[in-house]
Amino acid sequence: MNISLITPKPFNPQKLRARKVNFQLSTDIPKIWHGNSLIMTHFFNAINLFLPAFELMMVRVMKNQLNNIEDSEFKKQICGFIAQEASHSQAHHQYNQILRKQGYKFEKLLKTTDFILTEIVEKRLGKQVSLATIAGFEHLTTLLAEIVLKVDMLEPAEFRMKELWKWHAAEEIEHSSLAFIYLQKINNSYWLRVVGGVLGAAIVVSFIAIGMLLLVLQERYFFSWKTLIDLNKLLFTKYKLIPYSLIPFFEYFNFKFDSCNQDIYPLAEKVFI
Repeated sequence: MNISLITPKPFNPQKLRARKVNFQLSTDIPKIWHGNSLIMTHFFNAINLFLPAFELMMVRVMKNQLNNIEDSEFKKQICGFIAQEASHSQAHHQYNQILRKQGYKFEKLLKTTDFILTEIVEKRLGKQVSLATIAGFEHLTTLLAEIVLKVDMLEPAEFRMKELWKWHAAEEIEHSSLAFIYLQKINNSYWLRVVGGVLGAAIVVSFIAIGMLLLVLQERYFFSWKTLIDLNKLLFTKYKLIPYSLIPFFEYFNFKFDSCNQDIYPLAEKVFI
């Protein structure tokens, strides 16, 4: 890893800290930066679109619940989590600015995303459902991070984008258990966890699908056999996004679910060496 892009702090789930990053994002990044694939490029770009809003929502919700936590060490962990998510939001907001300069149109989607997260989830459903949604969201993003690193999904990517997403994936794994533990400390209702798991998954899947479609349709030659083949590679064959994620996703609804999956820690440790 080029340490000029990420400050080399070791992987440590017991002491979460935000890392300083310098990805030097600019418009010289190719529009199609993941090999020669519209699908793979816009899969990550679609995730990028909604992350800043969701990560800022996480910061707000988790800060608002901190007074209900008495464990001072756990509070420090949550503050580290918040710092990492704020750093993620800033980096992805910066890349959304690049996408705008490259000519992509997505402002209505961002406004809709912000409305759903702030007005519906955060304000109407309340603090505890919001926290449960964050825990469900974090479970799914941890699965995505694991798949991205395990199958080396970023190998064909432009260097800066590769480093950006590897950093994010590794920190997702580093703090993967925190939101779930936080929820259990605030309210350990199984049914609240189920509601949050469903909402979190619905937000991730629908926003990625809609964002991908919106971006791909703005490409001049969006419909081709290559596009369909690349979509099949992403979902079923080369990267196996659906086969790899289905069973671990449903494990979240097991009464005895344990959010601490140390088996995936080596994937993230390699990123920060």
